[in-house]
Amino acid sequence: MKTSLMITVLIGMGIIGCATQQIHSVTIFSIQGRVLDKESNFPLEKVEVYFIDTGYDHTRSQKRTPIKVAQTNSRGKIGARLNYLWQTRKTAFSHPPEATFDIVLSKDLYKTKVFHFKESELKTDGVTFLVNLEDVYMVRELE
Repeated sequence: MKTSLMITVLIGMGIIGCATQQIHSVTIFSIQGRVLDKESNFPLEKVEVYFIDTGYDHTRSQKRTPIKVAQTNSRGKIGARLNYLWQTRKTAFSHPPEATFDIVLSKDLYKTKVFHFKESELKTDGVTFLVNLEDVYMVRELE
């Protein structure tokens, strides 16, 4: 009896082990846009641009650690390419990752801007996903 139970458990663990695989993937993003001061309409230089995983890599999306990807130039332009390497476990019982992320714009003396994206809603050329922020107006923080 114990032997048959033990064999059944081992077979079950083997099936689950075979149904689980580690997936490594790279998603390429092209992040574009322009950042302006809302009050003066002047371009903002040195605005930090961060990528935050909210639904690709299981571990990173739980921690939500910002990854700096760019900084605006003297004309307030953002032009960045991010090759994001992520991994997840695929099992016969799990769903694919949500494929969501945030882009955060941050500059001293200004309120931080956060944009939420779903990969499925982005334009793509089949290889690269275009994240077009267009014109973003940042507001000064009140002191």
